[in-house]
Amino acid sequence: MEAFEKPEDQDGIIAEPPVPQEIRDEDVLEALGRVPIEFREVVLLADVQEFSYKEIAETMKLPLGTVMSRLSRGRKLLRRELVEVANSFGIRPDNDKARTGESA
Repeated sequence: MEAFEKPEDQDGIIAEPPVPQEIRDEDVLEALGRVPIEFREVVLLADVQEFSYKEIAETMKLPLGTVMSRLSRGRKLLRRELVEVANSFGIRPDNDKARTGESA
């Protein structure tokens, strides 16, 4: 911690707001709400409800390949939205791949 020569030197100091350590549920839901519905539904069924690909395909009356494709795309879109949430908190990705939501 830096020492001040005179107590009045402290008056101009403004504390920065704390950066959240976790993304809140509300932030995730808001980001998920920005994902197009056809992708969002599959992500919710797979990642929240823990349905298998086959169960999702049967429930939504979709080919299995479509389920897999939508899940992959939906997760990518959600990652991109969550990067924006992190950026709003001042958290910046270390590289370009993190910024676009791509894996290494």
